[in-house]
Amino acid sequence: MLGSTLQHIFQENYIIAKIRGEKSYLLGARQLFALTDLRTRSEILGALSEGPYGKELSKLTEESSPIDTERAIRLGFARTVRTLMSSSQGSERAFFRQFIRRFGAYDLAALVLFKAQGKPWEEFVATRQPLGLFRESELHRLYSLDDLYSMMTTFGDRNLEARTQNFSLTDLEGLKASLVRDIIIGWGEERFFRYIEDKLSGADRSQCAPIAGAAVDVSNLAIILRSKLIGTTTVRDHLIPSFWKLDHTTIDQLLASQDVGQALDYVAAHHYYGRIFSGARQRFEESKSLSFLEVTLRKHQLRLSKRIFLGFPYSLGTILAFLIFKDNEAKNISAALTGLDAGLEQSDLRSLLALPD
Repeated sequence: MLGSTLQHIFQENYIIAKIRGEKSYLLGARQLFALTDLRTRSEILGALSEGPYGKELSKLTEESSPIDTERAIRLGFARTVRTLMSSSQGSERAFFRQFIRRFGAYDLAALVLFKAQGKPWEEFVATRQPLGLFRESELHRLYSLDDLYSMMTTFGDRNLEARTQNFSLTDLEGLKASLVRDIIIGWGEERFFRYIEDKLSGADRSQCAPIAGAAVDVSNLAIILRSKLIGTTTVRDHLIPSFWKLDHTTIDQLLASQDVGQALDYVAAHHYYGRIFSGARQRFEESKSLSFLEVTLRKHQLRLSKRIFLGFPYSLGTILAFLIFKDNEAKNISAALTGLDAGLEQSDLRSLLALPD
C-alpha cells in the first residue's frame, strides 16, 4: 500500500493536477438543471457555446440533425479524455485504455441493433462512439455479416459467444433487441471490472471496484428484468458470472421472483442496493420502462466518485471519478437536447438527468 501510494505521488502529480483543473470546468447540478428551462435547441447550444463543448458545438448549423448534435457532444467528451490520456504514462495510460475499451461494446451493441433493423451502414456509422477502438473498416466488415454468431465470433471471446448464442438477427426487435444490447454492454463492463479486480491493488482497486462493480451488477439486473418481461427461460445463459454485491444467492432470488415488480422489491430490500433502488417498483409501474436503471446507476456512481474527490487524491480512482463525472455530464446534455427534440414536458425531461447530490 505504501509503495503504491509513493509511486502515485511521484508519477501522477501532473495528471492529477490536470484532472482537478478539468473538473473545475464541469457543469454543476444547477447549470444542468437550468438547461431544461430553455425551450429551443439554439438556446441550449448558445448556453453551452462558451464551455468545454463549444469547439464541437460551434460547427453545428440550423440544419444539423439530432444525431449530429449528439455526436458533437460525444466528440467534446472524447477530446477531453484523449487530452488527459496523452498526458499520462505507465499504469495511468493503461487505465485510460481499459476505460476506453468499454466503448467498443457500445459500438458493437449499436451495430447489432442497426443491422437487425435493416438500416443502411451510413445510418449506423453516423452514431459510432468517438472513443470506440474499432477502426471504421473493422466496423464495416462486421456490418457486412448477416448473422449474429459470425459477428460475435470475430472477437474470439467465448463468453460473449455463449451469452448471445440463443439469438439471431432476424428476430431482434423490441424487448429482445434491448436484451441483446444489455448483454453486449454488460460484457464490456465486465472486462473493465475484471481488469480492476485482477490487475489493480491497494487504493487503486478499493476506489475503482465499487464503481465498475455496480455497472456489472446493474447489467445483470437489467438482463434478469428484461428476460422476465420477455418470458425467456434461458436467463442464466446470458448473465455475467462476475459480481460486486449481487452475489449468487441474490441472483437466485431474483431469478425465482414471479415478475419484474417482485424482483425490484427484492433489490429494494438488498443490504447494499436497497437505498439506491428505493421506489424502483413504483418507477417501473408508472413508466412501464426499465430506462430508470441507467439513471439510477449513474447517480450511484456519481456519489461514489464524489467521495473519491473528497478523500485521498493519489490513486487511479481520481481518474475514474473524473471520467464518471465527465461522461455523465455529456449524457445529461444529450438527454436535455434529445428530450427537447422529442417534445417532452419539462418534468419528464428532468427525470432523464442524473445529477450529483
